[in-house]
Amino acid sequence: MEISSLLVIAADEDRYDPAIEHAVELAMAVGASVTLALHTAPDMQARQPDTQSLQKSLAKVFLDSGIHLEPEVRRIKPSAKALAKLARACDADLMIIQAQAIGCGSFGLELMRLAPCPVLFARERLQPGQAKLFVAAPASCEDLDDGAANAEVVEAARLISHARKAKMHLFSVYDQAALLRHTEHYSLAEIPSYETLASAFKHFAAQLGIPNVHHHLIVGSCALTLCAYANRCRYDTVVISSPHRAWQFATLEYLQNNLKCSLLVVHAKTRQQQLAIPESQALRDPLFLSV
Repeated sequence: MEISSLLVIAADEDRYDPAIEHAVELAMAVGASVTLALHTAPDMQARQPDTQSLQKSLAKVFLDSGIHLEPEVRRIKPSAKALAKLARACDADLMIIQAQAIGCGSFGLELMRLAPCPVLFARERLQPGQAKLFVAAPASCEDLDDGAANAEVVEAARLISHARKAKMHLFSVYDQAALLRHTEHYSLAEIPSYETLASAFKHFAAQLGIPNVHHHLIVGSCALTLCAYANRCRYDTVVISSPHRAWQFATLEYLQNNLKCSLLVVHAKTRQQQLAIPESQALRDPLFLSV
C-alpha cells in the first residue's frame, strides 16, 4: 500500500475542520497530492455559505504548505455512494472526512462498506504532538481467520505511523460471550480458550514482525472494551478493518458514535473483489457465502 493521492472531504462551513489538519500533515509527510471536495452537512443545506471564499481559503492552506492541490474543487451530495464514486474517479489512496460531518446512524457505516480506499474519520487531537495508534487487528478473536484483512490493517497502520512518527500498538479482544453467539459451539467447554487464542494472536503478530511488548489480547465485550481502552489511554487514532460480518457493523457503529479520537477504517482488497462478483456467481460460490 502507498499513499500518493488524498481525497479530502471538507465541511462546507467556515470553522475549524480536523480533516484539513490531518490531510495537511499527512500530505506533507508522504508527498501526496490532494483532491478537495466540499461536503454539505444536512443541517447546513438550507444555508448559503460563501462557497468561493471558502474554497480559496482552504486551497491556500494546502498551497502555502507546498502541497500539490488538484485545480478543481468538487461539490458533492452528502451520500456514501457519491463519496465512494468520487474516490474511484480520482483514484484516491485515502479519503479523509471530519467525523462529526457524518453524524450518527447509517451514513458512516455505508461509507465504510462502499469506499474503495481506506477512510479516516478525523477528530481534533486530544494530545497534539503525541501521536499513537490503536490498531484493532483483528478487533475480535472471532476474526483471526480473516488473515488477509488483518494484515492490510497493520500495513496501513505502519504506513501512517511511519509518516507521522507515531507509536503503534496492536490489540484484539477475547469476547467469550460473542464466541458463544457467533460460532457453531454452544457451551463454554467447546469454545476456544483464552490461552489458545492468545497463542494464535501471538503467532499472527510474530508473522508481521510486531514485538511482544506491542501487542495485547484483552478480555471484554468487543466494542465497549476497544472504545473504553482507546479513550482512557488517549490514543490518537484507532485503525480497524471495514465491516462485512454482522458483529463488525455493530462494533464500528459503536466506535463511530463513542470514540473521542480519529477512526481509520481500512478496506480489504480481497473483500472488495468478492463484493464485485455477480450475484448469480456469488450464490454458487461457497467461499463467498462463508464471508
